[in-house]
Amino acid sequence: MTAVIDGLRALLPSGDLTCVVSDALDRGWALSGAFRPVWSGACCAGEAVTVRTFGTDLSAVFDAISVAEPGSVLVIDSHGITGAAFWGERTTRAALARRLAGAVIDGGCRDVTAVRQLGFPVFSTAITPNAGLPGGRGAVNVPIQAGGIPVSPGDVVVADENGVVIVPQHLAPGTLERVRVLLAAEQQVFAQADRGMAVPPESTEKGMV
Repeated sequence: MTAVIDGLRALLPSGDLTCVVSDALDRGWALSGAFRPVWSGACCAGEAVTVRTFGTDLSAVFDAISVAEPGSVLVIDSHGITGAAFWGERTTRAALARRLAGAVIDGGCRDVTAVRQLGFPVFSTAITPNAGLPGGRGAVNVPIQAGGIPVSPGDVVVADENGVVIVPQHLAPGTLERVRVLLAAEQQVFAQADRGMAVPPESTEKGMV
């Protein structure tokens, strides 16, 4: 799995990687369009550490940060709660200290100026000043749902300005190879377009538009 994640991370700077990853997964596995980067240019790829919160209790988020391996991406199932934040400056600094790669929250985030200045990639469905409260409840590394997509511990998360895509663990190696094939084909189509040649709306390569 490390080689797959390293391969995807190497492709992030090219931009719009989530689009190609979704194409490679038969145009699926993207979280809902409500998931947006907290700051422009945020992107990340890593192995999912899952969190299921309980109400507005964010204790499990801190528990997950404390056990997550470097390079992991936290995926937080806060059941779509947008009136309380499950991420902010304190969690960002703790995650940076653990060398995590990013956080994806089906719920609210706050302290967006600090998150942006610290340069930590965060994707959420809402921004709110209200903080969640610690209560000792929730679960870490259990199957969850985020944005209508099932996420299991160890799945691969790819996120950029287009949104967030989940790559199921068992599909990850084949997906990376498919992404490379699609990118190569895409570059050929773009080169034709740049030369003024007619390009069809959709190529014979599945998923390209």
